[in-house]
Amino acid sequence: MKIRQVQKKIQAEGLSSFLFSSRANVFYLSRFPSSSAFVLLTGKEKYFLTDGRYYEGAKKKLKGWQVILLGDKNRKVLDHLIEVLNKLGGRKLGFEEDRTTVSFYKKLKEGFKGKVEGFSGFLNQFRTAKTKGELKLIKTAVEKTDTVFSRLLEYLPEAENELDVRRFIIDRIFREGGSGESFPSIVAAGKNSAVPHHQTSRKKIPKNGVVLIDMGMVYEGYCSDFTRTVCIGKVSREFEKVYRIVEEAHLTAVEKVKAGVPVKEVDRAAREVIKKYGYGDYFLHSTGHGLGIEIHEPPRVSQQSEEVLVENSVITIEPGIYLPDKWGVRLENVVVVEKNGCKVLTGTPLDLIKL
Repeated sequence: MKIRQVQKKIQAEGLSSFLFSSRANVFYLSRFPSSSAFVLLTGKEKYFLTDGRYYEGAKKKLKGWQVILLGDKNRKVLDHLIEVLNKLGGRKLGFEEDRTTVSFYKKLKEGFKGKVEGFSGFLNQFRTAKTKGELKLIKTAVEKTDTVFSRLLEYLPEAENELDVRRFIIDRIFREGGSGESFPSIVAAGKNSAVPHHQTSRKKIPKNGVVLIDMGMVYEGYCSDFTRTVCIGKVSREFEKVYRIVEEAHLTAVEKVKAGVPVKEVDRAAREVIKKYGYGDYFLHSTGHGLGIEIHEPPRVSQQSEEVLVENSVITIEPGIYLPDKWGVRLENVVVVEKNGCKVLTGTPLDLIKL
């Protein structure tokens, strides 16, 4: 855990303490899952503040932390939080302005007796480069997602509609030891596959056509992400042509991934392949994104990004082509950025699958 490094940053920013309120960052720092908790770090101390639902569990699990119960004696949780901050927060308190509601900010500013200063992405530099332990968890999540997909291929030809397929995916995620979906699975049959973020519906699975599957699981707090476009029965030659173009774009982008490379160059590599074949106007989103505790983390692998790839960061590569009223193709793998290239974690081949 990088808490000591975070504490050094707090001191370097001239802060007495920092309050983390977002669910993702509270989990990242504490490794304790909850829907109502805060982490307060000073230069030397670490406090976990939560209500009665999580207090006893946190006390048992969080060794080396000072766990504080919020909302006892019929006090409102936020009012009690302000009391604690005034006692422990020092003269200058940092907070997550990019993950805070206006009402919470007002409460903080009005109630805290010292100065408050907001920061965006305060933990980005720590969360982007994964530890060995984090990489192991993400690798396991990805491997289990591969297994879910392999089971799904056996079921897909007999599925009635998109929601049946999503139901199957959710069931298999739990069977594989996941705690749920990392996002609502996208099952897009036929023309629906031309909509990049189609909302899974009751549309029937075609006997001759395509189905786009975009899914992921949460395993021990870390996410996977996966997309394949599958053929059932007969499909057109144009579809097979477009599939090969997307596959080429994907592989070209992967070859570009290396620590120190500007993120926009990875996006450009995929985009230029698709543009070369005349489908540039039909690539409707960025080439990928960071992955970890949250399904979307920095960096965004896009044309607009000014970020540079960092060693041991985890990103997706997912180019696509979407032809309105026809179908779409997207192929997505998870890769780890390394010093001299990258390691592909996804084990499912990119080859066109025909059922």
